Amino acid sequence: MLNDCWNENPNFKDLAQVLNLNPITISKHFPKYFGCTLGEYMRRIKINRSLSLIQSAESNLTEISLYCGFADQSHFIRTFKNQTGFLPKQFQKL
Repeated sequence: MLNDCWNENPNFKDLAQVLNLNPITISKHFPKYFGCTLGEYMRRIKINRSLSLIQSAESNLTEISLYCGFADQSHFIRTFKNQTGFLPKQFQKL
């Protein structure tokens, strides 16, 4: 569900309705199974979506950041560097 609805920013309440569980139960167990918080997991998905867009070089970073659900280009660049260790332009040159 998280991969299918990556651009809708699902929260624990949304997950609870689908899974028929209490949101607190999900938030308690989510890090055990995924090794991170829901927010971090969603950022990983968004960065993974951006990788092919960056390599294709058909879009600029502003378009990619907005398409992938980031508030602005600087937020995207900061998150990309944090997740991959590279700046988007460095990754594009690999």
